[in-house]
Amino acid sequence: EDTIPFSECRNNFSAIIAKANTTRRPILVTQNGRAASYIVDAGAFDDLMDRIELSSDVELSRREIAEGRGIPNELVFDRLHAKLLDLQKQGKVA
Repeated sequence: EDTIPFSECRNNFSAIIAKANTTRRPILVTQNGRAASYIVDAGAFDDLMDRIELSSDVELSRREIAEGRGIPNELVFDRLHAKLLDLQKQGKVA
């Protein structure tokens, strides 16, 4: 992780953005010696948000299963198979 003071960020913002985009690593910006913000490549940020969302979905699914609110695999596959057959009859899939 790279760390830079706010003054350097302000004076070299374009170069710092380019570095974050090239390395895809976050850059910590400090202000008065304390962590103030991060500069992160947009693609890396999107990837991180996708991972967080997936992790949240997995945790929700685990809770639902533990509470008995899950759907048995057989039922899911039966529904998917019926949907696939319907789409095939309509000529939407091969």
